Amino acid sequence: MAVRFGRRWLLVAAGTVALAGAVPALDALPVADRTGAQGLRQRILAGAAQPWVGLAEATGRLALPDLPALESTTALFTDVTRIRAFVAGPDRWRADVLTPVGERDTYRLDGGEYVWDFGFDQLTELTGRPVLRLPRAADLLPPELGRRLLGLAPDDPVTPLAARRIAGRAAAGLRLTPGDPDTTIGRVDVWADTETGLPLRVEVAPRANPAAPLLVSALQDVTLHAPEEAVLTPPQPPGSGDVLAAANDLGGALRVLDAAPPPPRLAGRPRVPLTGEELPGVGVYGAGLAGFVLVPVSRGIADRVLNGAGAAGGVPIPVPRGRAVRVATPLLSLAVRGRRAGGILLVGTVGPDVLERAVVELSQVPA
Repeated sequence: MAVRFGRRWLLVAAGTVALAGAVPALDALPVADRTGAQGLRQRILAGAAQPWVGLAEATGRLALPDLPALESTTALFTDVTRIRAFVAGPDRWRADVLTPVGERDTYRLDGGEYVWDFGFDQLTELTGRPVLRLPRAADLLPPELGRRLLGLAPDDPVTPLAARRIAGRAAAGLRLTPGDPDTTIGRVDVWADTETGLPLRVEVAPRANPAAPLLVSALQDVTLHAPEEAVLTPPQPPGSGDVLAAANDLGGALRVLDAAPPPPRLAGRPRVPLTGEELPGVGVYGAGLAGFVLVPVSRGIADRVLNGAGAAGGVPIPVPRGRAVRVATPLLSLAVRGRRAGGILLVGTVGPDVLERAVVELSQVPA
């Protein structure tokens, strides 16, 4: 997978889920750790070119309020996701989401992206490269997830973990402990192949309960060789559909076109520059593993999120006009404000008090 340490993805998708099930007996054997934690981090971040083929599993149980237009995205973090991957390099890979009734395959080939839907017998070519894209199943693969999280916090301290066997391979481990006191993330644990630095297992635990990881993604089996060229080519059987579609992005799913520009600073955090076309009203704030995204939404979407947040035990935020509510989960905080002219949604891996400050600041800006 392409190594894009886009904090934009993390801030939308942060809040996920514990993998159920015991480690197979093969993986419980002791392994000698010959790599220091800092050296292991450097090898992991430098190893994006390593080819591999394998099967991964991630599971999620994070309870979230209703997020209109994001149902398929939040489903990635509230259920078991099984992904078969074929990776030749950062820009040549295939990831298949396996379900009881079929599969949905994503292909990345030399700058282009395609999705094959087995059930609909349809190939979709995705156009454009969103500046703030929605997370996808391929982002949960341990190599992609491990590199992304470590790359977001290059200066936070890492310590070694006991080595283990994962998917039949010797794996050295490290623990990253975020230094920002506002982040909801308490630890990120990564185990990587001792020979290549390929991440094999990733665990993310909240600061409120660091002993209980809320995201675990692990390879069930893996081979460290390039896939056959044929499996990287999207199928086009006779009679199948072939369509074009824009790649999904957060702004396109929720934003409003006439939104005011996002402020340069919010809740004490600077706005992060985004490469590519600016999205009206959308802003990303903060750095490392502590930050949030601001998205303007329509009145209808704001009302639906407000109702869902209230049902989820949300805490009201005093604002001069309209309604505002904040919701806290162990890894993800959310705040929403609705009024007659529209609303705003804030989501991030920061405490709910940070998002409340942001809502209050935004409510003081003249409409």
